[in-house]
Amino acid sequence: MSDAILSGDRRDALQEIANIGMGQAGARLAALLGRFIHLSVPRIRMVDTVSLPSAVRDMLDFTEPVTALRQSFRCDIAGEAISLFDSRGAAHMKFVFRTDESELASPEEADEQDIEALSDVANLIAGACLTGLFEQIGQVPTFTPPRVMGAHLDLEDILNPSKLPWDRALLLEVTLQTEDGVFGSHLLTLMTAKAVEALVAALDGFLANL
Repeated sequence: MSDAILSGDRRDALQEIANIGMGQAGARLAALLGRFIHLSVPRIRMVDTVSLPSAVRDMLDFTEPVTALRQSFRCDIAGEAISLFDSRGAAHMKFVFRTDESELASPEEADEQDIEALSDVANLIAGACLTGLFEQIGQVPTFTPPRVMGAHLDLEDILNPSKLPWDRALLLEVTLQTEDGVFGSHLLTLMTAKAVEALVAALDGFLANL
């Protein structure tokens, strides 16, 4: 799969519609947190399994271990969405979702509630961002529930090439960050060669209707 398949107008169109999807996700997260959300310009790159960890590391501002949740999405275009949280962001989400009953929970119950909180946030971010993106090209994605890939792990452990069932994929990365730095999250979207072919066809249709 050549990088040229998403060059020029196609890349610009993908970045434009990803921006709109991100705006929807940012608005929902801002309402949840009561803070303004800074959104990055979406970054797009073709990667192979070996270079994925270093490519993601270059894109992120995280220098410490992360907690990662993964969910699949499917329409005519299928792929994986991975939400990454640093320790500060994860801790803040747990605080936002904490209830009075949480103080009485056992350690095991508290851990389960913390994972549920991060799952809710991951689902909000991925769902709003990708739904907003795909609806513009005539697609309505469905999502599997988020599942935890790992907590307090290095990126290299989470994105281990031996655990990835493809050789090369399209990586789309977006960053959401509160202006006070209390919360930050990265959304990674990975689409394999077959999905990129479907995406290109949809983008060509989008461009033809402009």
